Amino acid sequence: MKKSIPMIGLAITIILLIYLESPYSLINKEHVRVSSIPNEVLLAEAQGAAETDTDTDTEQSEPVVSTDEEAASESEEVAAQDYTLEKVLEDKSVVGGYMVETYREYEIYKNENGEVIKKVPTSNFDYVRYYIK
Repeated sequence: MKKSIPMIGLAITIILLIYLESPYSLINKEHVRVSSIPNEVLLAEAQGAAETDTDTDTEQSEPVVSTDEEAASESEEVAAQDYTLEKVLEDKSVVGGYMVETYREYEIYKNENGEVIKKVPTSNFDYVRYYIK
């Protein structure tokens, strides 16, 4: 009994340290960011923001003039950022007595009329397996 008490204390200490180091602990809760946006999009936006910050630092002496063409392209870009994520059936196959369906997630960009502008595949796949009698 006396030998097991230090082992239990050590196990509790290790578990507590692991919890406190995790991003979901009470200490680190403010640093966690949960998002439904794919990581590639967030990285591209952050890189684009960093590039515009460096551009504005170097070109402060030149006045910025906006034309109608630039405004139209900016409005199309803003409209294109509104997208939905949809799963699309990619493949059906039979493996070991099971029907396996492969679904891939796509970013679907639509205009104001609801017409599809473009479809961008993501790296998310779902596999559904059905037993075949």
